[in-house]
Amino acid sequence: MIAAPAIKMTCVRKIGILGHVGNENLGDEAIIAAVIQNINCRYPEAQIFGFTLNPKDTEKRHKITAFPIRRIGKRIHYKNNVTRAQPSGISSKVTHQIKITLKAVPVVYAFLRGLEKSWRIFLTSLRELPFLIQCYRNLKGIDLLIIAGSQQLIDYIGGPWAHSYTLFKWTLLAKAVNAKVAFVSVGVGPIRSTLGKFFASKSLMLASYRSYRDESSRAFVQTLGVSGQNAVFPDLVYSLQIDAPLNDGVGRESLPIVGINPVPFLDEQYWLGANAHRYELYVNKLATFALWVIQRGYRILFFPTQLRLDPPVINDIKNILKVKADGDLNQKIVDKPICSFDDLVSAICITDIVVATRFHGIVIPYVLNRPVLGIAYQRKSVDLMAQMGQAEYVVDINSFDIDSLKTRFISLETRSAAIQDEIQHRKFVFRRALQNQYDHFLGLV
Repeated sequence: MIAAPAIKMTCVRKIGILGHVGNENLGDEAIIAAVIQNINCRYPEAQIFGFTLNPKDTEKRHKITAFPIRRIGKRIHYKNNVTRAQPSGISSKVTHQIKITLKAVPVVYAFLRGLEKSWRIFLTSLRELPFLIQCYRNLKGIDLLIIAGSQQLIDYIGGPWAHSYTLFKWTLLAKAVNAKVAFVSVGVGPIRSTLGKFFASKSLMLASYRSYRDESSRAFVQTLGVSGQNAVFPDLVYSLQIDAPLNDGVGRESLPIVGINPVPFLDEQYWLGANAHRYELYVNKLATFALWVIQRGYRILFFPTQLRLDPPVINDIKNILKVKADGDLNQKIVDKPICSFDDLVSAICITDIVVATRFHGIVIPYVLNRPVLGIAYQRKSVDLMAQMGQAEYVVDINSFDIDSLKTRFISLETRSAAIQDEIQHRKFVFRRALQNQYDHFLGLV
């Protein structure tokens, strides 16, 4: 009697990718794209789910089912898409007057403030509970939850109840549904509050795998008391295979192009610890430097990587540049609309040298083999350029001057070919290391 052939059972893996994305930051979106691409290469049958700040944007951008990582409150949009609580007209004036009256009696005012805070916490908890139940259901069946790159372990934006609590919450939920958790090439810090440090350390301790994108992040984690394996791997964007775009003819003209990527550094509408004078100083420096680059025989391409926050800065720089220039600059400034990651890649591909302030404004040109002059507003950018062997081509945003930019730019010009060879070599090493990392943590499923 011939035995019936055994039926081969296949197990469909379900993998979640969590990131504080969905706010039009193309660098962070490139991280999600890289993880999806590498999962598909290894497990083409896998079901991939996103857990983000803006599920609709994630589904549209990455073509995966997505769920929210926080409750989505009602907000009103103001100038340049800054979100603030909606004022209440006459009632707000009455409330303001009541506060002034109560402040005249400090003991009563302090008691009522404490009561109000306790009541707010109670109401928030009531609203959070059904959301947590829904999150639990969304996670059920997931084999692995990947906390994917970016600088997610922080508390300087929103305090400890924003990023830090969110990661702690999702790590606990993942453990509750028997899903493994992997923190992969994440950035860490600053975390200043005791509660933020508690949330961060406990989240990392509960993970089955963790790695950081730079030595500064690992060193900070060690101060939190997180023992065990704390590996360092490059930023995940280095693992993204990018198809070279078709040349649209812009880059074929005679004059070479310098790409400039600014941030709203200390702008009053966006930046914590804002300082209008220092913001004006920053944009003036970039405008003056851009004019010098034009006079040196280049065209300029200003490009954003954060599509909401960077364009207003670019407009400010362009306006200053027009005032500083003697003649018409229309032929010297290249305009390429950037609405997507593909647009960003297309823009950077026509540049010869890039001057960048944002973290991924540095990384993506490196992926595309462009020499970069970095302007660092946090330690992470200094570490990034040191990893690439380009530490001499970064300046501190708080102290740089025009001459320091000019000196480094001339050096980039002179050593461009050698620098590109070095970038190419480092990229190969980074990609090989990242492939090994994917093999390791995806093996958890």
